[in-house]
Amino acid sequence: MSADALPEDSVLRRHAETERNRQLGLPPTDSVLKRHYMQLQQRSAAPAAGATARATPRPSAQPAAPAQPGARAASAPPPRPDAAVASQPSSGGGLLGWLKRLLGA
Repeated sequence: MSADALPEDSVLRRHAETERNRQLGLPPTDSVLKRHYMQLQQRSAAPAAGATARATPRPSAQPAAPAQPGARAASAPPPRPDAAVASQPSSGGGLLGWLKRLLGA
């Protein structure tokens, strides 16, 4: 055993360091555990931030003007079918048609 009374095995040492840091209230040393620790801290801070935001009154916002769907539809022309696609003969549908197109028959 080393002077700091942690195991020599790297995995056991990492677990012991993590547990020691957890008991001392310190962030973990492992990168994955650091990420989880940060996510946990952010989640615990989010409800507190939301509570303070709800406590402060919000200024009233101006209501947005209602959209006019008729004007928007009239400005865009309707899509036209492609003439090249319509002139090609149908090679059949389903699995047999797919195989014909795949093999070029």
